[in-house]
Amino acid sequence: MYGTLYGLGVGPGDPSLLTLKAKAILEQVPVVAVPVSQRGEESLALQVVQQYLSPEQKVLNLFMPMSRDQAYLERSWDAAAAELRENLATGRDIAFLTLGDASLYSTYSYLVQRLQNIVPELKIVTVPGVTSFAAAAASLNLPLATGDEPLAIIPALKEPALLKEYLHLFPNLVLMKVARHYDAIVEILQDAGLAEKAVLASRCGQPGECFNRDLAATKGQKQDYLSLIIVKGDERA
Repeated sequence: MYGTLYGLGVGPGDPSLLTLKAKAILEQVPVVAVPVSQRGEESLALQVVQQYLSPEQKVLNLFMPMSRDQAYLERSWDAAAAELRENLATGRDIAFLTLGDASLYSTYSYLVQRLQNIVPELKIVTVPGVTSFAAAAASLNLPLATGDEPLAIIPALKEPALLKEYLHLFPNLVLMKVARHYDAIVEILQDAGLAEKAVLASRCGQPGECFNRDLAATKGQKQDYLSLIIVKGDERA
């Protein structure tokens, strides 16, 4: 009989933002699974919950690399799902940890899809977590949206020029993983007259957390991978 797979969103990095439900599950599961993008690296998600774990709990590192090679990613997800299945087949429950929320742009979703195909009867429980942009907005006392305003969450701009279209459609935007195209994004915001209505948040809820409202001053500088921009514009939709 298979154990239960729990998908736990552990929040952006502040251990105090872990939900009570996630904490209760963490304290009773025998196995904790964490994604790592490089062999031998320490999982940030694991660091967030370390204080709630006991030495008796097994930590299962699942190699899930960052790559643009889709075939390579697919093979890695297949291998991680197979490893999870093998451990679940022993009857032990497993908590899979993911930063932020487990249902939002998380590799957990790819694993769940595969496990549901392989083991349809598998019991899966997903526990939501605090997203990085929700935590950033709260720290700034900044509403993400009010009234009937729409809000767009853009995961990572492959083509920065697309931002021009989004700015015309949505008054409020969250731009995630902005480091790669930071300068181009800032230039588009400047051209649209919105750079002064945007804020850069980096490593929210973690050591080194910082917020910057002067985006132009940081052009040309390398941005942290865990950076996002919240844009508060005029109603355009």
